[in-house]
Amino acid sequence: MHAHNGGQQSQLAQEEIINFQPQWFKNALLQKPVSRRVPFRNSDLHFLDWGSPNEAALPVVLVHGDGAHAHWFDFVAPLLSERHHVIALDLPGMGDSGWFDTYSRDIMADAIMEMIRAAGFTRRPGLIAHSFGGFISLLAAARHSTELAGLMICDFTVHPPAHHTEWYADVHEPRSTRIYETREAAIHRFRLMPEQPCANQFILDHIAAHSLRQTAEGGWTWKFDPSIYPGFVIGRDLPDLFAGLTCPLAVMFGANSHDFDNMTRREANAYMCGLNPKAAFFEVPDARHHIMLDQPHAFAAGVAAQIGSWQIEGYFNG
Repeated sequence: MHAHNGGQQSQLAQEEIINFQPQWFKNALLQKPVSRRVPFRNSDLHFLDWGSPNEAALPVVLVHGDGAHAHWFDFVAPLLSERHHVIALDLPGMGDSGWFDTYSRDIMADAIMEMIRAAGFTRRPGLIAHSFGGFISLLAAARHSTELAGLMICDFTVHPPAHHTEWYADVHEPRSTRIYETREAAIHRFRLMPEQPCANQFILDHIAAHSLRQTAEGGWTWKFDPSIYPGFVIGRDLPDLFAGLTCPLAVMFGANSHDFDNMTRREANAYMCGLNPKAAFFEVPDARHHIMLDQPHAFAAGVAAQIGSWQIEGYFNG
């Protein structure tokens, strides 16, 4: 059973869609991470750890987007793990992390740092964060810059104050989560948000399968806690945080990522460049918003190149 992706796959020519698992992908999945947990706020947090036999390996922390999970990086982390000690986090209420009585951006940022500290790195890590994870990681980096070698934000956009949007302002009740009778039916209903097609159907199917949990009644539903969003505040201070960040900063965008209601993506990018001119900005060709799904090798190569640059500058020491 394939993930239908909300019908978005129909935007692609049939010959563009890759339904089988290429050998590189199979090889990557053979590199199994260790599942680790750390206590947090009367529950626990979960992350995946690919480890490294080399104590001097540079640490890399991967953070997923909204409603996603650490397994979005199952096929990316092994592309980096030969030279780096890679972990991938589950944010609170998402993936295999625990559910909590309350959620906020501060709690999420604290959770990122709690898992980083629990990983036991001997050097400061590079923090690589996608979309919603980029928003939360920006907050974490602003508060704990001395604990990080650098921050790379992947396809998260900081908007001018006049264009600020509280994403969840209209969410007053927990999202309804549908229960599916079979795992296959649930996988079929999986879709990316924001919506986009993805030629790598085999990747969609993999992350869809890891997005599910079985209910006590035997049905299947999504792992994320639907109570995360009511009252969740983004905050109007993101431009100030972005401009004032003291740790090294890089920003990766998908070259074909989406525009916004009030401005184009390139206008938003130009605004961000003006906020923090020292940041490294680059685009991944033929990638939309979900860069690591569209172009996993280019995503990994971009991360590795930026990590190498930060290493040359000595940012991993300390």
